[in-house]
Amino acid sequence: MDKLQRAQRLHQLFKIRKTPISDQEMCELFECSPSTSKRTREDLRALGAPIYCTGGAGYSYDKRIAFELPGVWFSQDELHALLIIQQLTKNISGGFFDESIQLIQNKAQSLLGGQMSSPKEMRLICILGAGSRCKTLPMFSIVSSAVLERRRLDIIYQGRQRGKATEREVSPQRMIHYKGNWYLDAWCHKADALRSFAVEKITKACLLKSACTEIPNIELDDTLSTSFGIFSGKPTHTAVLHFTEKAARWVQDEAWFPDHPGKWLDHQVFELRIPYHNPTELIMEICRYGADVEVMDPRELRQQVADTLRKAAAQYE
Repeated sequence: MDKLQRAQRLHQLFKIRKTPISDQEMCELFECSPSTSKRTREDLRALGAPIYCTGGAGYSYDKRIAFELPGVWFSQDELHALLIIQQLTKNISGGFFDESIQLIQNKAQSLLGGQMSSPKEMRLICILGAGSRCKTLPMFSIVSSAVLERRRLDIIYQGRQRGKATEREVSPQRMIHYKGNWYLDAWCHKADALRSFAVEKITKACLLKSACTEIPNIELDDTLSTSFGIFSGKPTHTAVLHFTEKAARWVQDEAWFPDHPGKWLDHQVFELRIPYHNPTELIMEICRYGADVEVMDPRELRQQVADTLRKAAAQYE
């Protein structure tokens, strides 16, 4: 019997027993040592159980205080997984859920009997936010509420491409966490089309009473998820990329695009075919591999990558 099962069984005994339960009786019931019996009581107390000592007779619940155990119980492995998920969530929520996450962490740690309870021990699980552009997201709570409640938003959006702020009424469809950053997929009533908005660039948001215009999932995916990267639009081109054997050791294990795993043409060339609409992000990814990748097709993309690399090299001449 693990400690969670013991705590649950002791809770049931305290609820139905009208007389106190002694240390010796607990040890006999659970076939455990006095120290284990004591830890089980402390586990219950950590969950808020109203246990009091009646003196020499043993322990009992204060029946004047209503108490029930949490409805969900976890094994030790599951609690460890929960703490790791907590670390992940803390790094991607923009700080909004920190208080709620801390409460979950405290409860999980109390169930674990103090394991991984110190800040030093929690740093044994480290999640690096590489690529994240913004540590705080002031509009995250309003945007996420609109998505979950299916209500429209009035937003001020400071777009990067045009460099100016615009006001829009949008019907939120879903939120996407991509490469360390949050995006809102929404129907823009100003553009009368689907758009993706970087949440950190939403400088103001007001929750409206009107319900969202709902877009079918198949249309969302067809418009926003069939091209490479975060830029929306149905794919209009397919990039054919040839990687050297050295680069392929990493590239073949990377998820560049769903259902496009790539293939070896021979022992020295690895080929990827990537559908895209807007080449901006794809060009950045290609340039990341420098001389270890060559764009074979289309010719326009090949020229754009070449021009980008020439400009970069010119800065060092």
